[in-house]
Amino acid sequence: MSWPKPKVLNPLKPPLKLHRGRWYLFFIVLGIITTILLILIWPNENYGSQWIFWMFATIIPTIITGIAISIRLYLYGLAQEEYEIWQLEQKNIEENWKDWAMKSLVILDSYYILPNHLTVQDILSNSENIPTEVNKSLEFGDEFNINIYLEEVFLSLRKLLLDLPEKEIINITIYTSFESNVLLKEDINKAYQMAQLPWKYKLTQHISDNIDLEIIQEMIDDSQTSLQLVIINNTISSNSAFLCAFLATSKQYYQDLGINNAKVEILRPMIATELDNAIIQMIDMQHAIKQVKQLWFANMDNKQQTEITTLLADQKISPTNLVKLDSLIGNHTVLSFWLSLAMGYEMVMLTNQNNLMTAYSHNKWLLSILTSSTSGVVNEK
Repeated sequence: MSWPKPKVLNPLKPPLKLHRGRWYLFFIVLGIITTILLILIWPNENYGSQWIFWMFATIIPTIITGIAISIRLYLYGLAQEEYEIWQLEQKNIEENWKDWAMKSLVILDSYYILPNHLTVQDILSNSENIPTEVNKSLEFGDEFNINIYLEEVFLSLRKLLLDLPEKEIINITIYTSFESNVLLKEDINKAYQMAQLPWKYKLTQHISDNIDLEIIQEMIDDSQTSLQLVIINNTISSNSAFLCAFLATSKQYYQDLGINNAKVEILRPMIATELDNAIIQMIDMQHAIKQVKQLWFANMDNKQQTEITTLLADQKISPTNLVKLDSLIGNHTVLSFWLSLAMGYEMVMLTNQNNLMTAYSHNKWLLSILTSSTSGVVNEK
């Protein structure tokens, strides 16, 4: 599972409680043994009428029992203290694990462009009239100029980051599919300059056809204070093409910046081989899943989609809207999960409802919740 629960090391059992009846029995048996020994060593046979005999027969077992009880209480106290310390350590481990699982990434903005120019607004307001694109591969026309849309991505930052200090550095990471053309640094720089953005940026490019949700995990746990602009370049594809992007940062850095216009969070993604256990754990840790209204499917067949909806229904989670990317954008791949995140951001902004994004890749289920940071259900129990 994506969220392995910390193993309990050297588990301790609570110390055995003191049993009053056993100590009474111990005292009685010790008294009998003491009396017998005194009889055997007593110098005369008139011990029964001598008070000193009975004094010894009483005092000796009393003293021994008192010493034994004192030692037992001391050992019990040590064991109880050790057990309480262990319990506190386990509680801290459990709380740290829960805090880790409930961390989120703040999305400041998203962008996407599809060959059929479909928008989330279309899905919400006119879904019954959207032509199905199942088994089709949509592609951009010859007139498509990626540089124009790159400039649009950067232009969208201007209205968003006006309050940022000019010393801020934006980390731009571009993931290009194997079939798409790698973006030239000169083109990126030109588009960035055309948008007249004052902030410096660092550029990193990767070529991949795979979803790596560890990227989001790393961004959530990133101790560095930075803004991350992630661009997915799938503009040339034997399946359906698209270009999408989203600007994000860790929640802590978002709070430090004091930006007020972000309303969407990506909760820590779940990567799992066992779907039922994954959903149960998400319900336990991420309570926003209980209020999911939009359910997105990417790179899944009908059987897998049914499996997810059935397991959610078993947990009394019934989304009102199922968004199947294959019917909207045509043939899709694992990269389409990034597209669903970009579109899901807009869905949350328009509806203020929680979205569950799902995909299947390399025999693993990928689950991620998008939620409004103002909806009040991120950590609701």
